[in-house]
Amino acid sequence: MEREQVLGQLTQLIAAAVDGRGQVIHVSGPGAGGKTVLVRALDEPARAAGALVFAATCSRDERGLPGGVLSQFATGPADEAAARLSAVPDSDADAPDQARRSPHLVREAGEALLDLARTRPVVLVVDDVEHADPLSLQTLLYLMRRVGGARIAVVLTESDYSGRGNALVLAELTRMPWYTGVRLAPLSQRGVAQLVADLLDPATANRCAPSYHAVTGGNPLLVKALVQDHRAALHDDPDTDVAIGEAFRQAVLACLHRWGPDLLHVVRAIAVLGENAAPELLGRLRGIPAAAAEAVTALDHAGLLDDGRFRHPAVRTAVLGDLPAYEHTRLHRAAADLLFAEGLPSTDIAAHLVAAGSADAPWAVAVLRDAADSALAEHRLDRAAECLKLARTVAPGDDPTATASLVAALAAVQWRTAPSVVARHLPPLRRAAREGHLTVRDTRALLRYQLWHGHTADAEETLRALEDATEVAVRPAGAPAVTEHRVLRDWVRAVHPTVAVAVHSGSGDRRTALARDHPEEVLASAEWVLRNRWMPDSAPELAVHALLTLGACGAVARARQWYDALREEIGSGQASAWKAVLADVRAHLALMEGDLVTAERLARLALTALAPHDWGPAIASPLAALVLSTAWQGKHDDARAHLRRSVPIAARDTAHWAVYLRARGHAHLAAGRPDAAFADFDECGALAVHWDLDLPALLPWRTDLAQALIRLQRPERVGELALAQLDRPGAHVPRVRGTSLRLLSTAAEAKPRLPMLREAVTLLQDAGDQVELSLALAALSTTHDELGEAGAAEIVAKRAIRVAEACGAGALCRRHLLPQLDLAPAAEGDAEPAAGVDEEPDDLATLSSAERRVAALAALGHTNREIGRKLYITVSTVEQHLTRVYRKLKVRRRADLPTGLLPGSADLWAGPLPVQTTAALSSIRSTSVHR
Repeated sequence: MEREQVLGQLTQLIAAAVDGRGQVIHVSGPGAGGKTVLVRALDEPARAAGALVFAATCSRDERGLPGGVLSQFATGPADEAAARLSAVPDSDADAPDQARRSPHLVREAGEALLDLARTRPVVLVVDDVEHADPLSLQTLLYLMRRVGGARIAVVLTESDYSGRGNALVLAELTRMPWYTGVRLAPLSQRGVAQLVADLLDPATANRCAPSYHAVTGGNPLLVKALVQDHRAALHDDPDTDVAIGEAFRQAVLACLHRWGPDLLHVVRAIAVLGENAAPELLGRLRGIPAAAAEAVTALDHAGLLDDGRFRHPAVRTAVLGDLPAYEHTRLHRAAADLLFAEGLPSTDIAAHLVAAGSADAPWAVAVLRDAADSALAEHRLDRAAECLKLARTVAPGDDPTATASLVAALAAVQWRTAPSVVARHLPPLRRAAREGHLTVRDTRALLRYQLWHGHTADAEETLRALEDATEVAVRPAGAPAVTEHRVLRDWVRAVHPTVAVAVHSGSGDRRTALARDHPEEVLASAEWVLRNRWMPDSAPELAVHALLTLGACGAVARARQWYDALREEIGSGQASAWKAVLADVRAHLALMEGDLVTAERLARLALTALAPHDWGPAIASPLAALVLSTAWQGKHDDARAHLRRSVPIAARDTAHWAVYLRARGHAHLAAGRPDAAFADFDECGALAVHWDLDLPALLPWRTDLAQALIRLQRPERVGELALAQLDRPGAHVPRVRGTSLRLLSTAAEAKPRLPMLREAVTLLQDAGDQVELSLALAALSTTHDELGEAGAAEIVAKRAIRVAEACGAGALCRRHLLPQLDLAPAAEGDAEPAAGVDEEPDDLATLSSAERRVAALAALGHTNREIGRKLYITVSTVEQHLTRVYRKLKVRRRADLPTGLLPGSADLWAGPLPVQTTAALSSIRSTSVHR
């Protein structure tokens, strides 16, 4: 391919030699560039012209064999010449005698060929002449000096960068008037396409030629190897373009081993040095500084490199795979020393130390530690762990503090991907903490690891040591509790209460910040943690606790924003633990909003991001979110399957267990097992009280217990439980107060129940809890029905179903509605005003404030007369407002009003609602016996 013109030129030179004008032809070019195929193509025209053709192929292995090339000529077609050549040299003679007779042997062999040429034309073809033995080479030179008037053509092939052992020979050849030098270039893209078309088909050639040329640089041998791999890959992928497999790998290695040790050494050095493979460093690494640049050029021409870099990663993979283990280690160690001497970045040096698997230089530990820090900054956790592992093995044993610091750093990295692995580091870290070799920050990390793995006894010891070593700063009046130790202590109290109780018993207030501080302080502290988080370097528990605190304070939207910021910061890196625990807390935030579908999805994500053994006792938290979300969606089989998953016994010492009990209780309740639900809710409440975690914003166990009592037809304690919940810290949060009022209303008569449920709807609309909102609307609908307000009951019931189905709680909501409500007739005097032409957009923003207030009350089932009374407007004005609302929102009746119209705190209507609610509460409280 693309050799036709060169072949024609050489054929003419052979013809000139046959006519008595002797020729010396030197064909050079990159290795595996088609030189052998070209000179073999001369055989047919030479024989057709009547010439005798002698061919020899030189080998590096036979370079020390005297007369090796001549011995191949001796097997040629001329008996007389073969006989004379076979005697040269004398294989029985010893080396000194061979050297003494060398000039005579050269002359004898040369004359034998010249004598033969006087009878018939002779063509001598010597392939890879750079490997010719000295005796044969001297014979060829003797002959080539005398071919000018003889019928002899000597054709030599030589690859680029042949070691230049024959440089003097080539210099002499170029001075001969009958010398012709021909250089072969790699195939062009068009030549590659022609070759592929011959081997495969034209369509494949047109499609693949650009990629093949880019990978091979036009090296024919490599192109053929790609074709071979293409054929092998057709069985798996008929549309494949470039398939790089075993044939390509073998072709690369065949080239390198054939071309000689110098090029092999250089290409191995390039593979090891990677981006630092500058010619100067290559030469110093391999001990051939002068020849390295020339070797790189030869490899560029051969198609393995492109401007000193591998054309394709598969070439580097093949080179490294062929590197013996001892050479691999030696080269990487030498490369690390070289790069350190050159002052290159620690990351580059450390990569070679890690690849070598050993490091004995005095600077190695510092370099590895610095490289680990850089890898962490780039979220390359595997690389950071590799550096720290090696640093730990080579660190001097006479500095226990430095060793402990390395173990702590390694544990911090490994925690982010596989927390279970960190368990092996706990004993040495515990010893280091006891002996005072750990910093306070590393000791805090040790505490988190011990708690994560359920080592409560060790955690108690570590927490006591931290309490003794840490002086908690007194905060100024009104300032948030923003010291790191305060945050850690509050996290232990909230999530690992058994440890907190054991360590802090008798030492004052053991309550968490949610129960102890003002809401503004709690919010400020949580957001301070998220702004100034130390956790990305180690563990995310404190950030997750801050997110959950925001949600418990009613700031779920702010918690979501912080979650998004944290998730973006993590990106798509390897921090599996971060992703898992963030997905878990986001699932619980979704439950606070009543978004069951999102909660289920994120809980599943949390459980797949980390293996169960990596979760440890904390697996109870995502399992709880998954059980609760599926149970409330009516997926009873799924909830039952999740409950069958194993939860470590150590989880019972954490707040996750109380959350899990609550979720399991709701699964029992949804499946019609109220007795089992009661038992779980009651145990949850007992733990919450015992652990000083009786916070309805996190564990509304009284609400849950009341629902179980209602299902057990024991409603006498419901009012008592709801009132007690309203007295707990954090009960002011709209979600908690709204849920409490909904349950409390069940203890009131129908008429005073209305204001409580309306306030509950308002609060839950503000809180964004769609599940509880749908249940409050269902209760309000039932109350309307009991009061004989069938039309209002139907309107509110449909709205409840609409809200519930939007969040996945349709089945849960329907259980709280009376079956007949869907068929209830409209109330008298509440005929729907005629809707106008649907020309306005369906957009709540188009409503005026007056229209929105009217529509919000109508959405709750109020009659037109009641709306007029509450807003101090006439019934006619109410009807006019509703007519405009229907036209703008493109609906025909109040049952179709969008759920976004449900009143929030800004839409509270005028009237005695708070007074009525307070009166109802007082009435229930006066008849209740507090628990």
